[in-house]
Amino acid sequence: MNKQLIILLVGRIVTNFADSFYMIVTLWYVKSVTDSVFLVGLTSAIAMLPVTIQFLYGPIIDRFSKRKILYVAVIGQGILVSIISILYFSGILFLPILFLLMFLALSLSEATYPTESASIEKLSSRKNLTKVNSIFAFSFQTLDIVSDAISGFLILFVGIGVIYISNGVLLIGTGLMFFFYLKIPKSKKESNPSTKKFFAQYKEDFIQGFRVVRKQKLLLSVMFGVIAMNVMGSMGIAMLPIISSTSVEFGFWLTAMSIGTLIGTVITSRLEEIPLNRVMPIVPMLSGVFWILSFITVDLVFMPFVLFGLSWVGIGIISIYIQTLIQVNLPEDYLGIGFSFISSLLGCLSPLGYFVGGILGEFTSGTLVLLVAGTGYVGFSLYFLFHPKLNKLTNKLSDEIN
Repeated sequence: MNKQLIILLVGRIVTNFADSFYMIVTLWYVKSVTDSVFLVGLTSAIAMLPVTIQFLYGPIIDRFSKRKILYVAVIGQGILVSIISILYFSGILFLPILFLLMFLALSLSEATYPTESASIEKLSSRKNLTKVNSIFAFSFQTLDIVSDAISGFLILFVGIGVIYISNGVLLIGTGLMFFFYLKIPKSKKESNPSTKKFFAQYKEDFIQGFRVVRKQKLLLSVMFGVIAMNVMGSMGIAMLPIISSTSVEFGFWLTAMSIGTLIGTVITSRLEEIPLNRVMPIVPMLSGVFWILSFITVDLVFMPFVLFGLSWVGIGIISIYIQTLIQVNLPEDYLGIGFSFISSLLGCLSPLGYFVGGILGEFTSGTLVLLVAGTGYVGFSLYFLFHPKLNKLTNKLSDEIN
């Protein structure tokens, strides 16, 4: 990878590290303060809401400096997390304020994901896209393993407030690194500034971007299946703090997720030559089976964590496939808005999944909700297998499917 990709990668690792920690801490804080299944589910739902508005960033990402978007968003996020830490130490971190600040911070974080994906496409050759995406995913998933593994111990021995303030400092530092060192080639739209007023140009770009995405019929067919899978998975993930008796056990579940995802990202580059209609049905089917088995065997000491980690191997593979499919199939000048639209599409119902998971967990049990959630991955496999067009996709990952 070239120097600019490395700078982007380092920034992604650090911000992912900070995001992971303050989200884990927030979930555990809400559980410890309220001991409410519903409020834990609501916290997760609020955390996912920024994904649903990601499509609004698209025209800005394509039209304006990606470097500037990155450093402004990351520094802003760091300031908001620092405010949360100050309120915590002051003893006035009330849940409505926490929810608002978390929503704003994660809204800025969501602006960075499509910006980085569009930047990767500008900084890497097309033939290396899968490899570069895998390296990015591998790197921050490795750090996810570390953060998830030690999060429970840090909450126990260091404290919530210290974790909040240290993450705020990390985010601000990363934003400054982007400001001083990151350089991203300009797109055609950046190189040819518009003579129209901001909102008029924004509206025009938004409509054009929407039309470009709407034409990607097969890509959207894949995404609709992923949406349903995400909703079911979200219901289950919301229950992990509930079925955990200690913060350390919660950390074990998160570690299993991260290790599985990491393995999946490593394997992905070795699967890219296999036709889509073979990989896409088989991988999520295995994920669903391992997920369900992990909660059937929930009383068998470490076995549930191993099985849960295996389920996330397939989920890691699918996540890289989805990102690469978007990069390959969307026109270069519409990558920002394309990523934003599709990311919003993918995440639009995830908050509902967390919310419904919280409600169901309140009236049934967290383990039952997790068992039901595993069927979503099996469902996606069947959807791809029996879809009249998707099951005929003999394309490789690097080929356009439209």
